[in-house]
Amino acid sequence: MHCNTSPLDMWPPDQGEEAVKNGFEKYDFIVVGAGSAGSVVASRLAENPDHRVLLLEAGSNPPMESEIPGLAFTLLGTKYDWKYETTTNSLSCLGSEGESCTWHKGKTLGGSSAIDYMNYHRGNSKDYDLWEDEGNPSWSWRDILSFFKKSQNFKGDNSYDVHGTGGPITVEPCISSKHDQYMLLEASAELGYSQVTDFVPGQNLGFGFLPCTMDNGRRVSTARAYLLEERPNLHIVRDAYVHKIEFDAEMKATSVKLKINSTHELEADATKEIILSAGAIETPKLLMLSGIGPQTQLRLMGIPVLKDLPVGENLQDHCSVSLFLKYQPVQYLSKEKQLLDEVYNQWIHHNGAYGNAALDIAGFISTKRSTRYPDVQYQFIPMANSSQASIGFKSNIQASFERIPDSYRILKIDVGLLRPRSRGHVRLESKDITKPPIIIPNTFQKDSDLKTIVRGIKEIADFERTKSFERVHARIIRINLPACDLFRYKSTKYWECYAKYMTSSMYHAAGTARMGPDRDIHAVVDPELRVKGTKGLRVADASIFPNIVSGNLNPPTIMVGEKAAEFIKDAWRQP
Repeated sequence: MHCNTSPLDMWPPDQGEEAVKNGFEKYDFIVVGAGSAGSVVASRLAENPDHRVLLLEAGSNPPMESEIPGLAFTLLGTKYDWKYETTTNSLSCLGSEGESCTWHKGKTLGGSSAIDYMNYHRGNSKDYDLWEDEGNPSWSWRDILSFFKKSQNFKGDNSYDVHGTGGPITVEPCISSKHDQYMLLEASAELGYSQVTDFVPGQNLGFGFLPCTMDNGRRVSTARAYLLEERPNLHIVRDAYVHKIEFDAEMKATSVKLKINSTHELEADATKEIILSAGAIETPKLLMLSGIGPQTQLRLMGIPVLKDLPVGENLQDHCSVSLFLKYQPVQYLSKEKQLLDEVYNQWIHHNGAYGNAALDIAGFISTKRSTRYPDVQYQFIPMANSSQASIGFKSNIQASFERIPDSYRILKIDVGLLRPRSRGHVRLESKDITKPPIIIPNTFQKDSDLKTIVRGIKEIADFERTKSFERVHARIIRINLPACDLFRYKSTKYWECYAKYMTSSMYHAAGTARMGPDRDIHAVVDPELRVKGTKGLRVADASIFPNIVSGNLNPPTIMVGEKAAEFIKDAWRQP
């Protein structure tokens, strides 16, 4: 017998020890962050053997559990997760412990692509056309489609000609082995929703299976896809926290200062460019620590202002509201035995439910019937038990799950807001590099966001009256929320109150280094991702999104990495 998971020694060697002993050599390019975009940028730049590339990652190698799709939830809250906490307010996350929401972000090779639920969804074509309409040429759906295809190796029906084959990221149909979940598709059909066979073309509304970044039942992170090929001109350093970018007198980025293993202070030089791919929270933090950001904020921190730019503004996220469904499966099997059987099958035979993503069925709807542009996404997450369902909530909410019989299963339904109008921001707490930044999401600051998500809640609540739900006695669990019980159950006022307590996040932070033309006073980078007012410095991650896309962020962020690498190659191509 053997385990069909990846050995820990499969990852590229760590150059950190050598750097601590002898210092860094000079590099052409330094990429900060080995996540969904950074792994792509570094790998593509290193395709030219004449380029010396350094990739710096604050985390370590992914654990073996990362390989098993069905165990993705076990990585949240571990050392492989940044575990950000948002600030408190009176409009959201009131039912969570501390009345703040946790934002999970990958802190490992592959970044969030190594700990996420692996859904492959590019958003809606209108998202990217809007980017171009706002003054970003070459970012329309037609223009960026080739970069999506370049990164993809699709193992399914390509009848729509929007998928790529032969790219690094293997994507395969994610068809559920959890038969009870088919009730969701049956119920949606009863209520007249479209049944979608492929969400990737960019315009579909309805319910169906999402493809997943997997290969034969194993996760495909950007680290696995882009970094395993041995490239002697690509050096990777783990546990390397970059805390400052240095500039010369002409505002050219020349080097980065970093700590390895929290102790060894080093500096690495880049002769051509530095690319920030640290994510929508760490990228603005690093820029501000380096003197690039809102001058008022920097002066408050005692940081010399090198360039006054709206870094950290325009923060967007797919906030969500969690409903919980209890139902009786058609065939009852004890949860403990089922868990053991499935984990055994995955590790030994490389199949079974744990070889599938935890999220496989999704729904995209427009709560405004006048448009086919989706504004709400549904995610359906099976809970292992009532304890998992109640993690992170206050005790009165946890008590709502205690009386559910073992014969029932629990399904978490996340109602996600795809196109929020509210905007938040990221701020420095202090100059201390070990302090996490202040995250102010301003969730539901715009009342229209709350109204949209309540419409989405009401639509999914209607599933209770379908024959498919009645057959398995499926009912929404009524959560113990005294403040909301002042309103009639399931009324608009009730759901508005409920949303403020049961707020969560789809962990899709974006927009904090907004892309835009010269005339855009809210932009941090230009349409070629160059930080305005500087030389040799770009941002390539979800920070650059002018507006968040209407779907999962991993594939669009990979696309940004591919496109950024092309920009950089073109800039340094020999005539």
